[in-house]
Amino acid sequence: MGRPATLTLQRYEALRRYVDVELVRREPRRKDPEGKVRTALAFNAALGDPQRCAPAVQVAGTSGKGSVAALIAAALDAAGLRTGLHVSPYLQSFSEKTWISGRYAAVEDLERALARARPVAERFRSDPDGPASVHGMTSLALSYLAFAEARVSAQVIETGVGGRYDLVQGLDLALAVVTDLGLDHLRALGATLEEIAWHKAGVLRLGVPAVAVRGPGWEVLAAEAERVGAPLEGVDPARVLVERAGRRVCLRLPALGEVEVELSSAAPFLARNAAVAASALDRLARAGWPVGPEALREGFARRVLPGRCEAMPEAGVRVVLDGAHNPQKLGALLEALDGRPLVAVVAATGSRTPEALVRALAPRVRCLVVTELGLYGKESVRASALVEAARERGLVAWAGGEPACALERALEEARAGETVLVTGSLYLLGAVRGRWYPTEEVIRQRTSWPAPRRS
Repeated sequence: MGRPATLTLQRYEALRRYVDVELVRREPRRKDPEGKVRTALAFNAALGDPQRCAPAVQVAGTSGKGSVAALIAAALDAAGLRTGLHVSPYLQSFSEKTWISGRYAAVEDLERALARARPVAERFRSDPDGPASVHGMTSLALSYLAFAEARVSAQVIETGVGGRYDLVQGLDLALAVVTDLGLDHLRALGATLEEIAWHKAGVLRLGVPAVAVRGPGWEVLAAEAERVGAPLEGVDPARVLVERAGRRVCLRLPALGEVEVELSSAAPFLARNAAVAASALDRLARAGWPVGPEALREGFARRVLPGRCEAMPEAGVRVVLDGAHNPQKLGALLEALDGRPLVAVVAATGSRTPEALVRALAPRVRCLVVTELGLYGKESVRASALVEAARERGLVAWAGGEPACALERALEEARAGETVLVTGSLYLLGAVRGRWYPTEEVIRQRTSWPAPRRS
């Protein structure tokens, strides 16, 4: 690698370290949900409210929100709208959070954004009683500022956690989208679907159209929409998705009619997400946005997000990476895979319950290789707890050391015809994906699927 590429990586690492390490607060913040929202709005205001640089689609939900956001952004881009997309978390490079017209932000873009955001971040960081994550606000601000500089005409923003008290605030909202709901982030959002739905419903705004999956939690969403005056449409993905044959699906939409698209994967859950994203795009088309069937066909065919039932180019054995981290997502993932036995590499973060994760995997997994993630400022589930939970269910399981070592052990363990599945956390995927797509090239080429470098 030549000197210019080395300098690019050094500059990237300086950016990453400031945002992902220096700004991360290790001690608990004061709990004040309303104050958190006020702080996020004040942070944005101090930057000139860059989050209002273009009309926005905000996507919330438990399952599928990242994929739905990315599909919407890809279709808007295909329609000729210069589109920005913010997703979180990332796999290999935090530049993945900031996508502009199909490519991740360049280091230079992020440096200019950080030059503006840093003084504000330092001011808010100096308040020991601040109830909002300065790391999180700065991360969002880098996308907002990069989008503003690029003069995007539309932006698609994935909600972090929940919606009502999330750091995503103050957008010039054109459409709110709520995907499938389930039990996740229980510590932050509550232990029932009703509580979780109430938090997600916080993205609904007076007079702003909204699209939501008509499933668990729908009654709460509908009641909140009526309370705040948000025109809400319910979506039944099974009715929108009128035909599916592998990667090809036919979608039936109120304004755009029947649209046949070819997706980047044959996974059933991607087809379901495509139905939700298409419903959102149809609602935008009815509001006058220049979105037609061809934009859906072109945009939905693109590879939009890494680590979602993603098959890796490994010789001799099938390896699949998917960041499913709760029983609902793991169930959808296992449905997407064929009946081959699995050797699973697993890690988990936060307050995930080892028993619940193992219970979801147990019907299909022959053995588990467990690893831990050394994440700065984040909890990791102990490997010993996952191993114990697996063995209590009669599964072969062992701790495999660091993520790369655990992957190697799983590859050695896999028998002919089996699949090696890496799952449980997007952070785990990011720790091993460089085996196939070097992180340096992801950063340099600004894509999760960089072309091999010529020797």
